[in-house]
Amino acid sequence: MRGVPDMSEVGELLQEGQARFVVPEKLFFNPRARLARDFGVLGLRAEANLQERRLSVIDLMAGVGTRGIRYALEAPVERLVLNDANPDAAEAIQRNLERNTLPPEVQVEVTCEQAHRLCYTLRLRNEGFDWVDLDAFGSPSVFWHAASLVVRWGGVLYFTATDMAALCGKLRDPAVRHYGAVTRPWECSDEVGARVLFGALQQSAGERGLYYEPLFVLDEGYAMRIAVRLRYGSSGFPVQRIGWLVQCMGCYSQTTLPLHVTVGRCRVCESENVQWAGPLWTGSLYDMDFLHLMSVEARKMGHAAALRLLRLMLDEADSPAGYYAAPELGKRAHLKRLPPVDALIRQLRQEGYFASRTHFETAGFKTNAPYPVAQRLAEQLQ
Repeated sequence: MRGVPDMSEVGELLQEGQARFVVPEKLFFNPRARLARDFGVLGLRAEANLQERRLSVIDLMAGVGTRGIRYALEAPVERLVLNDANPDAAEAIQRNLERNTLPPEVQVEVTCEQAHRLCYTLRLRNEGFDWVDLDAFGSPSVFWHAASLVVRWGGVLYFTATDMAALCGKLRDPAVRHYGAVTRPWECSDEVGARVLFGALQQSAGERGLYYEPLFVLDEGYAMRIAVRLRYGSSGFPVQRIGWLVQCMGCYSQTTLPLHVTVGRCRVCESENVQWAGPLWTGSLYDMDFLHLMSVEARKMGHAAALRLLRLMLDEADSPAGYYAAPELGKRAHLKRLPPVDALIRQLRQEGYFASRTHFETAGFKTNAPYPVAQRLAEQLQ
């Protein structure tokens, strides 16, 4: 094995978590994605606690290896496969592995293959993994089938989507092409995007007698990270949770409808001026037990930012689909000042409605109250 080259020849030595690494000039590394990597580590630790053993992990698009090296150093890993189709990246992974002292019980393999080819090869060898990381650029839909081949039954797929313009309704054609869905530039457009992603993933899995259970969604603004658990059996496919999110353009109330329902009238104000988004996932985006385990690990590791987000996710785990934004409410009601979100949530709860904050939007709130009720309460808070 070659020694580590002089740092001045390849770039500055960086550190994230416990991982030390160098990013050669011709390769890409996104420091903004640290939170997603933190969530990956916390999720992997939570999964190891659930399984009560060390886990096997594959990173199909490992880049310079930072994420995978953190997995090996910060979570209970038994086997780690780091793959990238770029030979320069594969070389950088190998050199970055040499910069770190991994636990002796971790078996590490570096490969340089196209993700599809590697997944099919591993499937033919009957090799599966407890945790499959798919950090794709753009839409991940083209990789879903291949990635599902290497997830063990009950294992976790943790994937990225960066095509936010399509998912959030700014580019309609790519959303239809990649996900078979209509997205909308509503105030809750990022949550619509997450639900379209998960709904399309479910339908892709259902074709092969599989389905997924959501663990969590992390919205970073420029990208989505979603963790799901693979399940087997057509009988368990959650057909009743694939449907539509509908927003009235008259009173702005939001609601979900089953896939087979095509009612074109608002349930609150009877307006026919309604817009539909979907098909998409209408169920919960979170597994509360898994989030609790991740929160325990976040406290242990001192990840304050991740812990704050996990608390928000726990609050919104049982919420209805969609959310409202206080700035939009203020504009529509011509309020002199924005209502404090926490005060508005308290008022909604006092009137018997569900209400919570959301991690999707700092000034957002989720509720099952009709929008005119939220508007009336906001006006009372002036």
